[in-house]
Amino acid sequence: MFDATLNHIRALVTRPQPEGDRLAERIHRQGGKALVLPMLDIAALAETPVMRERVQQLDRYDKVIVISQRAARYGLELIDNYWPQRPIHQQWFAIGEATRHTLARLDVSATCSQQGSDSESLLALDDFQDITGQRVLLIKGKGGRDFLERTLHQQGVQIDTLEVYQRRCPDYQPDEVRQQLADHGINVILAGSGETVRNLCQFLPRTMPERCRLVIPGQRVVRLAEALGFRQIYKAAGADHAAMLSVLEKINDEASL
Repeated sequence: MFDATLNHIRALVTRPQPEGDRLAERIHRQGGKALVLPMLDIAALAETPVMRERVQQLDRYDKVIVISQRAARYGLELIDNYWPQRPIHQQWFAIGEATRHTLARLDVSATCSQQGSDSESLLALDDFQDITGQRVLLIKGKGGRDFLERTLHQQGVQIDTLEVYQRRCPDYQPDEVRQQLADHGINVILAGSGETVRNLCQFLPRTMPERCRLVIPGQRVVRLAEALGFRQIYKAAGADHAAMLSVLEKINDEASL
């Protein structure tokens, strides 16, 4: 069923596939238009001896934190190769509702913060207030932000990482991207992370950050976007589709659009 709640929206969706197409379809269903140009290429990392050791010692960790939906998928695929029955009496945590839902579909019950979809919100949970001496495994992509590792280490936690995928900037021709943005009349950009925003800026026309609306999750990404020249920034409650669409509905109602 189609409606017109996004009839003024012409969005650039920067999420990796297949999530990008799924978000674009939801925009279309609400009467909007969407161009999908992923600003992250994501691929699973080949298994290494260090990864194997982390997984084989899974039962030694008190807590497991999963950073993203991709980390959930690739991480559980690796874990299931060694653990037909996963360890019990172990707490699992997710960054954001979308990651928690992905883990649930993989038969892992995880906790996430209801106050935000970033590392700071997770660490504000009661479960992380007195964990000195505990062992924590962090399932994530290669590189990226190290806030969780640093903070937990400072709290006396033994923190190990399991990097299961890597992110790269896509290989687009800048002129092609700019032509597509113009052809589609893009007036809103949706970006799910700071890395996405940084990659995006390599392909945008110089004046576009000042005049185009940007929808992003989290105050940390807002600060980065401001530093990169964006002036019309809208903060979503999370990186999930529902949170992004909620902001698009508000933008659609603005008289100046």
